[in-house]
Amino acid sequence: MTNSARDQRKATLDAVFGHLAQAPEETDPVAAARAHVETYAMGEQGQGARMCQTVECMAGERRAVWFVPPQARKDARLLHVHGGGWVAGSIESHAALAAEVAWRAAAPVLLIDYRLAPEHPFPAGLDDVIAAIAYIGSHGPEGPAGPARIGVSGDSAGGNLAVVAALACASKGLRGPDRLALMSPFLALSIDNGMFLAPPRDPVVQAQGIAHVAALYAPDGEVDMSWIEPLDAPDTLLSQLCPCLIQASAAESLRGQALAFSQRLWSLGVEARLSLWSEMPHVWHVFLESLRDARAATSEAGSFLTQFD
Repeated sequence: MTNSARDQRKATLDAVFGHLAQAPEETDPVAAARAHVETYAMGEQGQGARMCQTVECMAGERRAVWFVPPQARKDARLLHVHGGGWVAGSIESHAALAAEVAWRAAAPVLLIDYRLAPEHPFPAGLDDVIAAIAYIGSHGPEGPAGPARIGVSGDSAGGNLAVVAALACASKGLRGPDRLALMSPFLALSIDNGMFLAPPRDPVVQAQGIAHVAALYAPDGEVDMSWIEPLDAPDTLLSQLCPCLIQASAAESLRGQALAFSQRLWSLGVEARLSLWSEMPHVWHVFLESLRDARAATSEAGSFLTQFD
């Protein structure tokens, strides 16, 4: 990389981090989180948003949209679970990312409007994701469809929901995903387990914010945390997980969780690929126009999701 290219990369990253550090003009914490997530990606769109067709549908009781790339393969259907700390995010905020995964995977991707806390705390959102996995097992963009391989991706809290839903399907004997791609996933909410780091440049995931969303998402102290913190799930459950790609940035607070989760899966003989990226912000995948690494990471995820045995 030339000096001018490095300078350009640094300037672009500085602009992205500066954008993420700006606080929304909201006094209510939940409203602020929702406003932040809706503008997180700065309106950036990739090739997928330009090339994919959209098909609206109802996945069970939830509004959903299929993103269908040209010449989409028929042997695979994918689900993307949006992030937003379990309290924010929408089809609109994550449409470009879901479309990019579809484009890179050459497979249709469903994005659902799952229920959010605090109006709908755990397990409402998780139940919606489990139902969506069942839906894509028997439906495609054109309606009811025969069997296909299933892949599920998720970013941030959506990555948490994706892996927990996969574990729930396994524990209940339900059809689950054949592959998982987790983008900057939340794998634990406890900040005192040594897996939460505090890089000075991560303006998104901070200890105070984690404590706040945890109280909103799981206010009931009787909740079995295995269904919220997959990092600490029992071996008997984790050993049933399908092949998994875990992407994280070395510059984000959640990288320790990504490494620890990968090590647990490796110790159990589960196929897990840890993909660490340097200098990127939390869920850098959405900056599809600004960051070459966003395009490369979504390409890696799309390829992994359709590498069936």
